[in-house]
Amino acid sequence: MAKLFGIYCASGLTQQYDFIIERFKAEERKSNGGAFTAVQERSVYLANLDYEAFGEQAFSQSASHVATLVGHPLLSSNRNRDLDQLNASFNDELLSECEGAFCFARFNKQTNCLDIATDALGVRPFYYLTYKDAFIFSTQFSLLKDFGLPLTCNEQGMMEYATLGYYLFEHTHYQEIACIGSGYRLQVSSAGLNKVKYFDWCALAKQTESLEAALNGLKTDLLTNVDKYLDKDTHVLTTLSGGLDSRLIACLLKHRNVHLSALNFSQHKTQDLYCAQAFATSQNIKLDVISVNDTQAKTIEDRLGEHWLNGQHPDYNKVTRPRLSWSGNGGSVGLGVIYYSDAVYQAALTQNVELLADAYLAQQFAYIPKSIIRDAEAMQATLKENIISSLKLFEGVPLEKAYYLFLLLNDQHHHLAIPFDKVDNYQMDFCLPFYSWKVLRHILSQPVSGVRKHQFYHEFLKFAFPEAVESPWQAYPGHIPCTLDKEGIDQWQIKRPKQFNASRVYDLLVRLFSSQHKRSVNLLSFSVIALLHSLGLKISNDKLKVVENMLKW
Repeated sequence: MAKLFGIYCASGLTQQYDFIIERFKAEERKSNGGAFTAVQERSVYLANLDYEAFGEQAFSQSASHVATLVGHPLLSSNRNRDLDQLNASFNDELLSECEGAFCFARFNKQTNCLDIATDALGVRPFYYLTYKDAFIFSTQFSLLKDFGLPLTCNEQGMMEYATLGYYLFEHTHYQEIACIGSGYRLQVSSAGLNKVKYFDWCALAKQTESLEAALNGLKTDLLTNVDKYLDKDTHVLTTLSGGLDSRLIACLLKHRNVHLSALNFSQHKTQDLYCAQAFATSQNIKLDVISVNDTQAKTIEDRLGEHWLNGQHPDYNKVTRPRLSWSGNGGSVGLGVIYYSDAVYQAALTQNVELLADAYLAQQFAYIPKSIIRDAEAMQATLKENIISSLKLFEGVPLEKAYYLFLLLNDQHHHLAIPFDKVDNYQMDFCLPFYSWKVLRHILSQPVSGVRKHQFYHEFLKFAFPEAVESPWQAYPGHIPCTLDKEGIDQWQIKRPKQFNASRVYDLLVRLFSSQHKRSVNLLSFSVIALLHSLGLKISNDKLKVVENMLKW
């Protein structure tokens, strides 16, 4: 993993910004083995801290430019070559060719302009704020939040995150901090801030192709994507669950004849474990099983940090780039088209955006609890309006396909936002083949009726990688089922341990009472709910989770 950050002021960085630059410089002292490079000019301070998961740090400076990036644009298999290309020919056409998850920054010394951009899906967040005519930016939200600058609660962003698990538009928890939109670039100069949408998802969604062309194109683009991520690797780290996404990743890698070290984090005697082991056995993959009590308690990225990054695993030194892991993140929404219930689909077919917003809120149980949140009814109405406005951004696209775009450009953001923010803890990065517009265009090319509930996904697996469905897998409820025999407890029926124990509730209360976000909470009502929950008299996990998400950032 890596992070880039800096500050720009067109008229020059005067002493009033010294404390910000010093705070940025302090990142080098806590880098713990990462490669730190910084450049300071009259108008800009630009730094990159890279734990070199992908390899050599991507940082370039010349007499005319300073440029750096995090992640991998995947213009080629070499991200430093990609950096040079973006630096030399920074334009919308070249940015649109990037299919990887990345953030890029470039300062032009000759024009005194700063350019920054994020990937077409906005998978890698890029945050910014303005302070006394200066533009401050970072790929790490917490770095900006902890400056000590005055920050005002953004109730819209906070409640979006609390109920949906992600933000809409450029929202964050604070009015002063914004997140660059998917497929956008920003230029900052003496003329001010200029935002440009360089990637047109609506135009992509209007392209159609036959089923046969889509299947062939998807296979080609996935393998091309994998080749660019692999570069010269001969032994890689991947996760392998009982589902299809990590299984497809394994199939792609097996087709490239690389050695796999696969980790599985499952509960004992579950179908997830049984299916992962069955597939690993069928494909002669060495699977290391780490038994956990609750698969939902921590992210896979958390668990990789615990069980792999310490370097104690026997395969650690066998992996070509041991801080780089392959991930099936994004496959369930992108290829499987989950979160698209029958009720949501029927609402979308009416082409009535208000009906669709209502159906989506009901599907996600995204309701602000009136018993603990002040002005909950007004906030709920605003949440609905923001969803409607988000869907209307895809003008000219049928609503059933616009909703799929809505999921790609919004729901997908939350999966890796926290790991990317905790870069100094994880110090790992990820190969993410499913977060590629070149891959997703083939699903977009098909009628929604044929891609929902893993329909197209299964057609593709049978066509391109039949070995993926020759052993049992864990299917989503209501989606194409697995008819092969399997043993163990269905993961969808596992009774989770109590999410909020007394200690966690106490910690939540302490943080709430010291946070500015408490103004949105009915403290007396919430205290009573917290007490009853802690005593086991009335379980209120959902309400506690809303408040926990309000305090996440």
